[in-house]
Amino acid sequence: MDKFRLAQINKYNVIRCLIRESPINRAIIAKRTELSIPTVMSIVNTLCEKGFIRSIGKGKSSGGKPPEMLEIVADRLFYIGVDIGRTTIRIVANDAMSRQIACLREPTGKTIPERAFVERLSRLIIKFTSSIHAEKSRIMGVGVAMPGLIENGTGKVLFSPDFEWVNVPLKVWLEKLLPFYLLVENANRVLALNESVSAKMDEPLYTTFAVNLGYGIGGALVIGEDLYKGASGSSGEIGHFIINREGPLCKCGNRGCLESLSSGAAIALQAQEAVRKGIPTKIAGLAGKESAIDAACVFRAANLGDKTALKIIGRAAENIGIGLSMAINLLDPDRLILCGGLMKNGPLFFEKIKTSIGKHTMWQAGREVVISIGIKGEYSTANGACRVLADKLWENRNLPI
Repeated sequence: MDKFRLAQINKYNVIRCLIRESPINRAIIAKRTELSIPTVMSIVNTLCEKGFIRSIGKGKSSGGKPPEMLEIVADRLFYIGVDIGRTTIRIVANDAMSRQIACLREPTGKTIPERAFVERLSRLIIKFTSSIHAEKSRIMGVGVAMPGLIENGTGKVLFSPDFEWVNVPLKVWLEKLLPFYLLVENANRVLALNESVSAKMDEPLYTTFAVNLGYGIGGALVIGEDLYKGASGSSGEIGHFIINREGPLCKCGNRGCLESLSSGAAIALQAQEAVRKGIPTKIAGLAGKESAIDAACVFRAANLGDKTALKIIGRAAENIGIGLSMAINLLDPDRLILCGGLMKNGPLFFEKIKTSIGKHTMWQAGREVVISIGIKGEYSTANGACRVLADKLWENRNLPI
């Protein structure tokens, strides 16, 4: 490894430590990063000169001279994260401390024709960046999280079943419309990274499989703090595990995929079909009309004891548990984190999924796995896009510090 690259890595590790644990002193930074005190001092001095970090006075003494405490200058730079969901677009701005300082949500609306959608998206991003009143030079870039298969390096959407996009050069189009550095990554990956990375540098590194259970279903594997993408960039597509070969046609072209059986979209379709068939249910009354039925209506009806809704939800949880048991059998992760809109509907659904996992996981497999619900909120994917963007900028040596 060349000296410049090593210096960049060392600088990044110092900054990452400051981001996670500010205020902090030089000795603790050296301990966390496993760098020498002289190396840390040199990096800190450079960062202070460039206005990226500052001293905030003396800390508590542990027996000797009180240490000088340091912190990031939060408004030194900003990252923009964009989560393109099938129903909602979410945009955030993160400061240099990786704290969300502003957010925006808008209905996704029509996504075809693709170019018209991308032009509308670019106008939304420009409007949002203007609203945070930051100098353009301080906005380091825009990270875009998109569902579907994303070509490594190019940001081209090879295939997005939910959007019905094929070979859409999303990054190239946005670069022509926006005055910022652009990164496009799979939405499930950035969500997984944001949910799995610890706030403390000295905590253990885990292997985490995070699953997004929403309008669609997808997952991603994080090993330590690194995303696993696979040879062609298509890893994590748990939504297209085939659970029932005689099941409904999936947008990917196969039958009986987990997504076609148990996603938010699938739950809504099953409820709409039940209403059309005249099956007794409270779902239609809660929605107002058949076309307005969505997964949230089904969960509300289930919480009221509606038998049809409970059956649909129970079947979805069973199938999700089967798919997750396959992932556990294959990967044997330390942690399994369930995220997305479907996990916002109370503990019953989560418990049903865990019961199904327990029934279908191979005996003794995954016995160490800890199963939990994502805790970082509805903007977690957009914030994850900021995190991946920052990492990429450091990798490309493209930050002005």
